[in-house]
Amino acid sequence: MLARRCALSAGKLIEEMLVHPLEVMYKTSSSDLVTSVDRAVEQMVIDEIFKVYPDHGILGEEGLVACEPSKFETVWMIDPIDGTTNFVHQRQNYCVSIAAYHRGVCEVGVVYDPTRQELFYAERGGGIFLNDAPLRVKRNKEMKEALISTSLFWNRRAMKNGLSEKAQRLAHRARGVRIYGVAALELAYVAAGRLDAYISPGLNAWDLGAGRLLVEESGCKISTIEGKELPFAERTSVLAANPNIYDFLLEFLTEHTV
Repeated sequence: MLARRCALSAGKLIEEMLVHPLEVMYKTSSSDLVTSVDRAVEQMVIDEIFKVYPDHGILGEEGLVACEPSKFETVWMIDPIDGTTNFVHQRQNYCVSIAAYHRGVCEVGVVYDPTRQELFYAERGGGIFLNDAPLRVKRNKEMKEALISTSLFWNRRAMKNGLSEKAQRLAHRARGVRIYGVAALELAYVAAGRLDAYISPGLNAWDLGAGRLLVEESGCKISTIEGKELPFAERTSVLAANPNIYDFLLEFLTEHTV
């Protein structure tokens, strides 16, 4: 599978480039970082895709290729390093995310954690795999047993519309709450049963690209926080959860939200 090969090659390139000092730059703010590694990895993946599919569209976080998704039947979404801040500070807790969408539907999704050498991947209708082993996870946990990841606590919009306060109350209903700062990997963890839910007030298309399919193929549910179908190639809120607690979370998050 091309997406798997690209993700593994990306991991190898990252490892090779980490031998040298990182060149870190700001995009929109001091908390919105990009490195020379992000750009090199994205360019490498783009080159590999175009060798095989020169007529496909590519939507990447670093914007190295101009792409209007609606003009292409097949669009690849690339996040060369999701969790760049973690990458810069920790050299871990980041991942590579690659997805292929055909007519707005995700058909292939890969999330690769180079540090742990864990490759999560799925093809539509084929289930989810970790490396070469199929993942089968029991989905019978209740809220009191749930481990949830969310960025609602510190998000400015969430603070204004009441979702941040709800997240604090939600923390008392769950076994625990975590903030990893790497959306694609958090979605993969929901799919793998390592997390029971992931909630975000806003993700870009490339953050969500592959993780969306992993969650769907695992048997979990995923939607906007309002319970709507996720849009194609647009920024959106996200609620992903095991089916046993999804309805509770949806009702909890939408009740009396401004």
